[in-house]
Amino acid sequence: VDDTNVIALEDAQALSMGETVFKANCAACHGQLGEGGVGPNLPDAYWMHGGDVKDIFKTIKYGVPEKGMIAWSSQLRPADIQRISSYILTLQGTNPPNPKDPQGELYQQANQETVPTSDTTTVAAEGAIGMIEQ
Repeated sequence: VDDTNVIALEDAQALSMGETVFKANCAACHGQLGEGGVGPNLPDAYWMHGGDVKDIFKTIKYGVPEKGMIAWSSQLRPADIQRISSYILTLQGTNPPNPKDPQGELYQQANQETVPTSDTTTVAAEGAIGMIEQ
């Protein structure tokens, strides 16, 4: 898994693991609920470095040294970065208390790739239809 092929996970166990790693490593700057602090808030629709799973993965992996965010690639495995990135996406639209003001630009989410959790036939068919429409 890397920033070119990562997909958002939807599996409850993977998201729970992502939440655990987030709270252990990211909450000091982004808050326990993603409300922000030293770092930006994560539940709103504004992003400084892009808001899809690939952008989030890349931001975590390489960091943002000029803003004080370290590169986590030497401390976290790619699978954990994927889990954290996927967990962060679940924060979208939540309303934590005392959120930091939005930062960055409004991000309009395109069709984001996810790992199917149930009916793979429907997901595959929808993907094929999308490819035909393009």
